[in-house]
Amino acid sequence: MAACSVKREQEDVLIRLDGNLTALVVPDLQAELKNLLTEGIRRLTFDLAETAMLDSTGIGLLIAATNTAMRTGGELRVINASPEIFRLLQNMRLTARLNVSARVA
Repeated sequence: MAACSVKREQEDVLIRLDGNLTALVVPDLQAELKNLLTEGIRRLTFDLAETAMLDSTGIGLLIAATNTAMRTGGELRVINASPEIFRLLQNMRLTARLNVSARVA
């Protein structure tokens, strides 16, 4: 199971995932995100520097969080995606919607 750290700075939150974003992790992270978004968070940033795998449940979480943030005038970004994760999201035509940037070597 992945561990994550959540760093909040006013209306911004940085979520660093240390492991895979899969069905094993999503329920706990989903509850945390729901709390953050109801507290007025406007910008969510997922740092995937230490994430090797993303499954459909993880992708669903990112899409749902994006939709929720956008409804309140916020945004979501995904940074440091591995080449494999970036390609997966690119093939699904989600890189622009999720504001994904690839890991810099």
